Amino acid sequence: MKAVRIHQFGGPEVLTYEDAPEPHPDTGQVVVRVAAASVNPIDAAVRSGAFRTPRQLPFIIGSDGAGTVTEVASDVSGIAVGDEVLFSGLGIGMEGSYADYVVLHAVQAVPKPKNISFAEAAALGLAFTTAYYALVHRGALRSGETVLVQGGSGGVGTASIQLASALGARVLATVGHDEAIATLKELGAEAVINYRTADVVAAVRDLTDGKGVALVHELATSDNVRADLALIAKGGRIVCTGPGSKPDAVVPVGEAISRDASILFMSTSNAGRAGVATMLREVAQLAEKGAVRAVIGETLPLSEARRAH
Repeated sequence: MKAVRIHQFGGPEVLTYEDAPEPHPDTGQVVVRVAAASVNPIDAAVRSGAFRTPRQLPFIIGSDGAGTVTEVASDVSGIAVGDEVLFSGLGIGMEGSYADYVVLHAVQAVPKPKNISFAEAAALGLAFTTAYYALVHRGALRSGETVLVQGGSGGVGTASIQLASALGARVLATVGHDEAIATLKELGAEAVINYRTADVVAAVRDLTDGKGVALVHELATSDNVRADLALIAKGGRIVCTGPGSKPDAVVPVGEAISRDASILFMSTSNAGRAGVATMLREVAQLAEKGAVRAVIGETLPLSEARRAH
């Protein structure tokens, strides 16, 4: 089969489209013929060496994908050859999705909705499960609350806007360029603030009648968490997903105490394979209903993976 592997860490030029051994299932596993694989920041981090994995070079990268089951281990039930599935969480402890075929644990295989394409299904994976984990598991989002998505134009940001809206929240978002505003409003944001040209704190306070938001989904923690404390209502939560541009952040403790603030950190990997698959099932059901959709920038053949990085 063909696959994209890395033999050393570095820039996009280390992605090598080449022949690789075709996988076969071990106990509790299935093989999927990959129809589409998406590109996530974690894939670039693995490629560059910024995110180290326990595997030895060379290896296939790629977290997410969708395709058709071609082989099932004898001990697996509930999945059959020919089933269309989507999956997330590969490329760290096992071979990734940038390949013609991939092996995954049966628990990771989520039924693909019939009414979305393989490309759309592949793009749901890590972005939407990260947003779901942030909003539902860590943020305990409730219908009727107001949410601010700090950094709404990226993959996780657009997923967070849609999921929060689908779960009954009022959604505000920030972006760094006006070109994204119309798209984010179409996805469910009531108001979108350009943080480069507007005072975000003043704008949010105005939009919430001075009360602040119940929840901030923060995608650039070290850059924004200090200001986030001025954005939340009393008892508000800040869920930190992205690290930001700096390794450290300073939080004014007195202000956090005075607001009964909860600052929550997260990593979707802590949900485990089964937990990620459960969230992905919820997301897939929402996609089937048309409540959420993947935002795809471009579709490329596997042989041009370097262009995607």
